[in-house]
Amino acid sequence: MGAMMKIEFRKLKPLRAKNATVIVGFPTSGLVGSIAASYLTSKLDMDFVGYYTSEKIPPVTAIHDYKPLPPIRVYASEEKHLIVILSEIVVPISISMEMAKHIADMAEKVNSPMVITLGGISQNEEEHSVYAISTDSKLAEDLVRRKLVKKVKEGATTGVVGLLLFPDIVKQPVLALLGEAETERPDPGAAVDVLRVLSKIIEVPIDTEELEKEAELLAQAASESVISSKLLKRKLGSMYG
Repeated sequence: MGAMMKIEFRKLKPLRAKNATVIVGFPTSGLVGSIAASYLTSKLDMDFVGYYTSEKIPPVTAIHDYKPLPPIRVYASEEKHLIVILSEIVVPISISMEMAKHIADMAEKVNSPMVITLGGISQNEEEHSVYAISTDSKLAEDLVRRKLVKKVKEGATTGVVGLLLFPDIVKQPVLALLGEAETERPDPGAAVDVLRVLSKIIEVPIDTEELEKEAELLAQAASESVISSKLLKRKLGSMYG
């Protein structure tokens, strides 16, 4: 690692997963990538094998299940041939390209057949839609044919996830799965939609029941708070000036 490298990978356990699909979940619209990837690692009981560190990464410690964790983590499952790289923070622009290259290196190391990024997008079309963008057009066409995804005609995907779709950064095909998401708040429902499609692609069952319940509760809470605050304003507004 030269002095140029600003990000370092700290390995906690040996990386034994081979021919593993690399799944990337970074926070985009509705935090879909982070929610989906984090849920996936716990549901599939994956090993926490390491994390990325950098002076440029904001000093954030995530707490899950009472344990403090670094914000950009790597999980692996040898038997399911999966690696998950997830971040709970937005990676600063100054190190986004380097982060993308680290992910490309990881895909090489585990001899990955493909890299799948999970995220959210606001197309304001029908709910529960999942969109796909891929560096391999055949891959995207096949998923459209199987009615698993729709294609994105116009839009933008930014940050590390956007960079992974650049030509020549990752040797393997890169597929971005984007769930129709609320931009303003965390959207576990969109994470469920994305995980369902992912499950069919990687042929690994993923039980999304807990996440669905969370989505329902959040939707209920959100609609109640929105409705009640709007109603209150309307009712009180006219009365109290």
